[in-house]
Amino acid sequence: MRRETQLELIDRINVHRSDGRGTDTAATSMRIPTSDYTDPERFDRERRLLTKAPTLVGLSGMLPKPDTFAVVDLAGRSVVLTRDRDGVVHGLLNVCSHRGAEVADGCGSAARLSCPYHGWTYYLDGSLAAQRRTEYFDDAEARGLTPVAVAERDGMIWVSADPQTQIGDDLTRGAEDELRSFDLGSYRLFGTRSFGRRLNWKLAIDTFMEAYHVGVLHRETLDPMIYSDYALFDPFGDHGRMVSPRRSIDELDETARAEWSLLPHATILWYFQPNTVFIYQQDHAQVYRANPGPTADECVLDVSLYVPPNNLRSERHWQRNLDLLVEVTDTEDFSTMAGAQRGFHTGAHDSLVFGRNEPALQH
Repeated sequence: MRRETQLELIDRINVHRSDGRGTDTAATSMRIPTSDYTDPERFDRERRLLTKAPTLVGLSGMLPKPDTFAVVDLAGRSVVLTRDRDGVVHGLLNVCSHRGAEVADGCGSAARLSCPYHGWTYYLDGSLAAQRRTEYFDDAEARGLTPVAVAERDGMIWVSADPQTQIGDDLTRGAEDELRSFDLGSYRLFGTRSFGRRLNWKLAIDTFMEAYHVGVLHRETLDPMIYSDYALFDPFGDHGRMVSPRRSIDELDETARAEWSLLPHATILWYFQPNTVFIYQQDHAQVYRANPGPTADECVLDVSLYVPPNNLRSERHWQRNLDLLVEVTDTEDFSTMAGAQRGFHTGAHDSLVFGRNEPALQH
């Protein structure tokens, strides 16, 4: 992030601090129908959208070297991401062209993908490598795996699960200069956790989009480190970025402006439509994705932790960090939102409120 941008953001934070309390605000509050989180027909439309929309699924470190693969889910469609021996990234529907079995699971290293059903194998660009007992098949041209659009930009990997969708150049809507400065392509994937929860997929994203709840829901965990006030929001097209100041920002010396840096004193969250939250922390990065489950009341959450190069932290440190971030979000955020999901079905209210102090949600 450019130094000028960091100083501008600190100045905006300090305006709120000088007022004693405050945060960036929208012009008015906004009401959202609770049916947006429960309606089956809307949910079906959302699932179709989520299979088509270009989606940030992770950083380049999920494919750390040539001849590696990783399977990702996009609203129920399984996609194999591969990095071939030349370092080129491919996106392929995880469906064997013989009888439809999935050809990969999880992630790992492999020069070819092999179907577990009849043993057909594929190169990492999706082309057919070998067909057992070729003499029994009369196709003039053997079919490979179905390609889908994929893009690797500034250390981030975007993919669509729809073979008809194209991915354009303007993926981050102007945030690329900020993101490029973090050298995200050098980050290593430490680990990913996937788990299902009884809440609508949008609620899982919503909980990251305001700091208002930190002082209450996270009183014992995050509130000692992070302010509930002073948060900033800036849109990047249909995406957006929230800066949530840490309490350590109080330590900045007003007489030493030339030495100021925002990054040690804030958690920075970028929201990328349709369902990804990218979080830059002091010494690592996190990627959260929320996929719809079988019904509007269920979702599957993927939580990944990425580690910068040349760090001096132990593997045990990163494991504790991953365990802690999953524990806090799951036992505090997601369990609370599961209660909200149940409440939507009671008829107690027909709408919920996004306050003026929740501009990211409104956006």
